[in-house]
Amino acid sequence: MSFYSNTNVESQPIGLDLNAIMRAVYMWVALGLAIAFGVAYVVGNQALAAIAARNVNSIYLNPVLWIGSLIAYVVVAFALQPVIMRASPAVGSAMYLGFTALFGFMMSSIFVRYTLGSIATAFVATAAMFAAMSVVGFTTKIDLTKMGSILMMALIGLIIATIVNIFLSSPVLYWIINYAGVLIFTGLTAYDTQWIKNNAAKIAMTGNGEMVQRMSLIGAFHLFLDFVNLFLFILRIMGGSRQR
Repeated sequence: MSFYSNTNVESQPIGLDLNAIMRAVYMWVALGLAIAFGVAYVVGNQALAAIAARNVNSIYLNPVLWIGSLIAYVVVAFALQPVIMRASPAVGSAMYLGFTALFGFMMSSIFVRYTLGSIATAFVATAAMFAAMSVVGFTTKIDLTKMGSILMMALIGLIIATIVNIFLSSPVLYWIINYAGVLIFTGLTAYDTQWIKNNAAKIAMTGNGEMVQRMSLIGAFHLFLDFVNLFLFILRIMGGSRQR
């Protein structure tokens, strides 16, 4: 049994718990999003208050805190899936929820930069696109494995282009990156959904409850990242800046 195979299993008998596993995956996604956006909202509003009061000593404006959070976020992001695979489901759950809280902290600057209306609009648009592509990924009979490989290569290119544009500050490249990001994470949502479905189907047939919990967390981790990254790219395209 492997979590790294996306071989289509439509021809195999699917266990009765497949839908239960998928529901658990989306439950964890929803909980992670609630935590991430909740933390982002609270921290963002505290930062806004500190900026308005010109309180440069506020902990929310402390660069050391942000650098430390970024390091912690990167460490947890790379360690999360291996920990879930090896540790108990309780530890894996705590790691996942901690990761979503860290992501929310890192994302809190959107409440400083963008209006609440633009954030809400981008969230609704993201939710609609995410739901549509999840349905496509779950129902399609086409094997999306090759598409996943292409998307991962495109994602690496996107990361490189983003780093390069930090130094170039090119408006044209900025918009290309944003639209490319939407396309990439829209495709990854469908790919990851099929990947989760296929692996969940195999695990459902084993009746291994611990593996079911691990698959739910790993699947939620993948889809959580798809959602929030898609949201951030859509927000950059649609969002109304507070500075306008």
